[in-house]
Amino acid sequence: MSELSEPPMAWRLCGNQVRMWRTAANVTREQLAEEAGYGPEMIKSMELGRRRPTRRFLEVADEMFGAQGKLRAAVPYLEPERFANRSREYMALEAEAVALHWYDVLYIPGLLQTEDYAHELLSNPIPPVDEETTRHRLVARL
Repeated sequence: MSELSEPPMAWRLCGNQVRMWRTAANVTREQLAEEAGYGPEMIKSMELGRRRPTRRFLEVADEMFGAQGKLRAAVPYLEPERFANRSREYMALEAEAVALHWYDVLYIPGLLQTEDYAHELLSNPIPPVDEETTRHRLVARL
């Protein structure tokens, strides 16, 4: 697995902390899943950092385990990066460029994209993101 395809470290750290709190509280994944309204596999994915822990998941876990806000405090750190590393590198190089020569048979170049076209391109990333994150990325892109 390449560095770019690994889940963010913040997701993995947060999931690990939830698992440790859950274990210390003698709560099963199934009990947490039922309380939070998720399936046990979703809970497992969030604990392993494969999926971004949701606000609801952290609020329920914090309450169930008596973490007194320690798990809930992770929410702002779990937001997806505004731009992927490759995008930031590209934008830095683009800012220094004197000329840009581009030929592409599959995509319309960024400066010529309509808002709808850019939204469509941004709405299916891997790993998936929610619509709010897509909107933030679209605003930044435009």
